[in-house]
Amino acid sequence: MNIKETFDSEAHEYDFTSRAVNIYFDEALDTLVENISITKTNPRILDVCCGTAILTEKVANKFPKASFTGVDFSTGMLEIAKERMKNYNFTTFVCDVCDSEKMKELGKYDLIISSFGIHNIHGFNNKQIALNNVLAHLNAGGQYLTCDLLKGENKKENKHFFNFQKEWLLKTYNKKETKDWLKLLSEEDDPETLQNNLTLLKNVGLTDASLVWKKEFLAIIKGIK
Repeated sequence: MNIKETFDSEAHEYDFTSRAVNIYFDEALDTLVENISITKTNPRILDVCCGTAILTEKVANKFPKASFTGVDFSTGMLEIAKERMKNYNFTTFVCDVCDSEKMKELGKYDLIISSFGIHNIHGFNNKQIALNNVLAHLNAGGQYLTCDLLKGENKKENKHFFNFQKEWLLKTYNKKETKDWLKLLSEEDDPETLQNNLTLLKNVGLTDASLVWKKEFLAIIKGIK
């Protein structure tokens, strides 16, 4: 399975599927925006794994004078992102965040955000590489906020999360479509436990890495550099 090809092929459907598949999607993104605490009127903001820039636009509505960079490895997603953000100061950067050399080309940012992206990177060590690459570009005193899926702490919790995901999908899809989605998600997704997510951020030197919001297996975590 090639995750990049999957995202490229579904780019034009992503706005719909992201809400149909990802639990509490808009509530989570709106909550993330509410927890942004920067005082600059024209901050530099980096959206990591930005997709079609749904989160970027929500942040831009709050900080219209900010300059934005959207990073994603899917050119299909970024084409839609550029159209969505055409009325804002927005540039795109095509890159896999695990590509340590190419990521060095980015500048510094006052705020870095991410949503529903890091869990697609398989393996704790690869996630650590990605976050090292990303957070090297956060200014001292800058804030990082991420909204992403969680893995359960035990088999019982994981079974509950699976059943919750199944019922969420059944709100939109029939039983066969739901089964197909569950299979795809089991192949694409590799979330970490809450504790592992906090450890990843502490390992890159963020202070006050903490949970700010959680519903079922979805969480918002923040940290300060």
